Amino acid sequence: MAGHLFMVEQSSRVSRRRLLQGMGALAALTVIPAFPSYASAPEDSSFTKLSTLLTGKSQLPENFTRVLLAAFSRIDSSFSSKTSRLQQWIDQHAVSANEMSSKLAADPSVADLAHLPTDILTGWYLGVVGKGDNAICVAYIEALANQVVADKLKPPTYAYGAYGSWAAKPL
Repeated sequence: MAGHLFMVEQSSRVSRRRLLQGMGALAALTVIPAFPSYASAPEDSSFTKLSTLLTGKSQLPENFTRVLLAAFSRIDSSFSSKTSRLQQWIDQHAVSANEMSSKLAADPSVADLAHLPTDILTGWYLGVVGKGDNAICVAYIEALANQVVADKLKPPTYAYGAYGSWAAKPL
């Protein structure tokens, strides 16, 4: 009888494990629908080129690029065509990142694109696309502004110690 009881206990442990695994899988599935709109963003080489030019970084994270592009496209359905026009204008005029704002402001043919460099940089460095009620936060830790200082500073919303420990002066 002791052997029989052992078999029942072992069997119930397995079913609990399976139940927990199933619950974990179900919980994961409830999160997944939030990502397809971002994950399915079309590839946009103009956005990638503009991003590398503006940030000065030769390699940008693919997932972050995809999420940013999807967020921009969600807010402005013509975003991809605007980035293509801006990239063509940059190529035609051989414009560097440093002179882009002044040259865009001086050219009335691309006046509707003058805000794009600032918007793209805001997305990369702050992880936010859009403004006000239409703003979409797509990143925090991964935002370039936090990456630049990550060797010394940790974002204060994540306490790496006891509650409030982040409020102490850094060493």
